[in-house]
Amino acid sequence: MNLIKLGTMSLDEAKSLQRVLATKGVEAVMNHDDQTCRRGCAVTVEVLVPENSISVVQDTLQAQYQNLAQGLSVDWNLLGQVFDPSKEVATCPACGTQFSTQKTECPDCGLCF
Repeated sequence: MNLIKLGTMSLDEAKSLQRVLATKGVEAVMNHDDQTCRRGCAVTVEVLVPENSISVVQDTLQAQYQNLAQGLSVDWNLLGQVFDPSKEVATCPACGTQFSTQKTECPDCGLCF
């Protein structure tokens, strides 16, 4: 079985995702890597899944995201905004405020770049 790395996340998030994926027949493996994982107050681990289950993992993560965003007013066009310091003006992807790229924080909502 060829495992691929989904990413590094908190131990609690990894366990939660592992439980959800198990209900869909996907075995998620948690792995400790000294290069990417942390110990102490904020324990993180790598999460790996079988390569042939990626479509199930994608569908699961998308459903979780949609559930979290349900009832929220989301401007999907704003989410694609990128802070580019070579431009004069940036648009905050969180609130839509336009501001000078001389600043590294949105003056309206405080999002840091």
